[in-house]
Amino acid sequence: MFENSKSMKEYQNRFPTWRLNLVLTIIQKKLVETTLETRELPLVWSQMHMYSTMQLAKLLALKRGINPELASLTCALHDIHTLLTGSRKEHGVNAEKHLREIVNEYNQKSQGKLPEITNEEVDRMIAAIAVHSDKTTTSNDSLAELLKDVDSLDSYLHGLIQGKQSGRIPRGNKVLKEFNIDFLIEE
Repeated sequence: MFENSKSMKEYQNRFPTWRLNLVLTIIQKKLVETTLETRELPLVWSQMHMYSTMQLAKLLALKRGINPELASLTCALHDIHTLLTGSRKEHGVNAEKHLREIVNEYNQKSQGKLPEITNEEVDRMIAAIAVHSDKTTTSNDSLAELLKDVDSLDSYLHGLIQGKQSGRIPRGNKVLKEFNIDFLIEE
């Protein structure tokens, strides 16, 4: 059912969060080293956004037949540049360096206890994250589209929705409709 290797059966008894939990532990340790003075967004907002997009991504991925673990990992790392540096400037493209460092640390720490995060998964996450800020353009990459949609809805849920020209409102409404929620985000 999923476009990646996991089948729906593997997710029915227990949702696999082991890789995600270790990645989150690594991110939290890195946050201890960050400074708060130069941030464009409050650290607490960035953390809330990371966690809430992860949860929305799991649900939307299950609905769309996308690997929910890969979707939640992608959302955990989609704003990693902003989270660790405080800067939003080109944060999608600038995320690659941080993502690779975190994945390398994860793969070293997991050493056979947990499945590694593969190069293919890293490449898919980097590709999706690099384009996630452009909400007005659609792509054939289901992971990138999921990330854009989840990021858009989560921004609204946190009160940060921008105008229709940003593409966030139509994407947020699309997700609400997919979840059969009878509500319309308006400008």
